[in-house]
Amino acid sequence: MVADATLVSLAAVRQAVKNVMLVRALRDDVDFDEEWYADAARRELEELAGEAAAEAARLREVREATRRRRGVARAADDYRAADSRHLKRRARVLEELVEELRRLMQDDTTVSTLITEARLRALDEITATTASVPGLGRERAATGIARSRALQSLREELSDYAD
Repeated sequence: MVADATLVSLAAVRQAVKNVMLVRALRDDVDFDEEWYADAARRELEELAGEAAAEAARLREVREATRRRRGVARAADDYRAADSRHLKRRARVLEELVEELRRLMQDDTTVSTLITEARLRALDEITATTASVPGLGRERAATGIARSRALQSLREELSDYAD
């Protein structure tokens, strides 16, 4: 469960960093700065770890409050004594997730990989959007091989700017 939650968290961080890259490049006209994005990725990982820690603490409190409540739950968030074991497990998984996310924050390889993947996805999004814009010397959007060639050409041009 922790591994699955970690994968989802890394995907969320990758998406957030990609979005920031797009905004900074297109709106703010800022050059690529790997250190800045490394800090952004680490901040995002810490934010997710903080959210998981807060949720684990909340679940521990809910578990304590429901220990003496008997009967059948009437709603999804109406926990009873029978839910104690499940609440304990969910809190434990979240606490382990916090540890894993904070460990990954310190792992330069993981952060670098996140940035590289986010950058590639941002470039892909820019090239796909650009290739679909009508005009630019043609009546309609490029399709098929013409689109692939246009995307590759744009990728090469953008990579020249990135270096």
